[in-house]
Amino acid sequence: MTALAKLFPLQSSISRREMLFSALAAGLAIALNAWVSHALLPGDYQVFLAASMGASTILVIAVHHSPLSQPWAVIGGHLVGAISGLLAAAWVANPVLACMLAMALTVLLQLSLRCLHAPGGGTALLPVLGGAALRAEGLGFIGVVLLNALVLVLVALVVNNLLPGRRYPLAFAPRALTPVKPVFREEDLLAALRSMEGYIDVSPDDLERIYEHARSHLREHWDGAQKR
Repeated sequence: MTALAKLFPLQSSISRREMLFSALAAGLAIALNAWVSHALLPGDYQVFLAASMGASTILVIAVHHSPLSQPWAVIGGHLVGAISGLLAAAWVANPVLACMLAMALTVLLQLSLRCLHAPGGGTALLPVLGGAALRAEGLGFIGVVLLNALVLVLVALVVNNLLPGRRYPLAFAPRALTPVKPVFREEDLLAALRSMEGYIDVSPDDLERIYEHARSHLREHWDGAQKR
C-alpha cells in the first residue's frame, strides 16, 4: 500500500441503491427535524435546530447499526453536550479555556453514561461560541437540543424500519433463525475490546457476525480452489 493510499481509510463498499437511499433519507430526516422544531419552538429562539444535528443525521441514517447511532447515544450524547457547554460558558470567561472544559466534560460524561455520540461535542461548543443571546436561553437551549434529538430519533425509527434490509435500533434487529455456532463468548469479545484501551465503534454481536462471514468466505474460497 502506498503512502497516499494510507491517507484514505478503508470503508465498507455499499451499493449505489443504498447510497441513494441514505442520501435521500438523510435529507428528509434533517428537513423534518427543522420543520417540526421550527413549528414547535417560539419565534424568538436564537437556534431552533442545532447544527450538530447534521452530523447526527448522517450517523443515524448512513451508519444506523453503529453503537454511536443508537437512540440513547443520540439523546444522551446531545443532552450531555448541551449541559457541559452551558456550564463551561458560565464558569469560564476565556473562550478557549471554556471550549476545552466543555469538551472534556462532554467526553467524560458521555463515556460514563454510555452515550458516546461524537456530534454531542459540536453541541457542547454552541453555548461557548454562540454569543450571550444563546447562553441567555439557558434551560431553553437544553430544551431545543432535546427536541431536536427526540425528533431525529423518531424520524430514524420510521425511515430505517421502512427501508428494506434495515432495522433500528440495533437491539431490536431480529436474530437469524438458524444461528451459527458461536466462535467466541460475548464476554471474550468484550474483554478483547477492553484490552485495546479505546472505544471501538462496533458491537460484540457485529464482531461475531463479521468473523463468521469471513470464515464462510474463506471456506468457499478454499473449496473452490480445491475443485480446480
